[in-house]
Amino acid sequence: MTAPRIPQRTVGSVAPFMGRDLRLDYTFGGGFFEDADLASGRTGRSAATDLHVADGIDNLTQAIANRLKTRKGELAALGHPDYGSRHHELIGEPNVERTRDLIKLYVLQALRHEPRIERVLRAVVAAEHAPPRESVRIELDVRVTGVATPLNLVIPFSLEVSL
Repeated sequence: MTAPRIPQRTVGSVAPFMGRDLRLDYTFGGGFFEDADLASGRTGRSAATDLHVADGIDNLTQAIANRLKTRKGELAALGHPDYGSRHHELIGEPNVERTRDLIKLYVLQALRHEPRIERVLRAVVAAEHAPPRESVRIELDVRVTGVATPLNLVIPFSLEVSL
């Protein structure tokens, strides 16, 4: 007796699970998830402008970036007290191993609340320059529920105090 064959889940088949949201355009692009605005443009042959939608892995990528760019507790008044990350508490701290380890801890704690992430395979927080300056690079490999290929993200974070 052979075991029943379980179909391979593809990004297309899990897109509904990944959710849909309004797509954000980030000013700098290339992984710099800063200064977002709603993405809009013409769709099809219509002359009308409409908002674009992010779905599937694109939506999850955007959701992870938003979760990490939001200070934990910032959305408490809207009913989401656990949304966000505490690594923003480290702004102004020196870019040393202890600070980078705390950033990693806070990022992992934040990602634990994302139900679409099955497991974080790798999380590295590294200084972007030698000797270290105010910015770090958060590198993530996550196993997404129902997707065979890990999702790779690189998110920059600045420890610099902005006035």
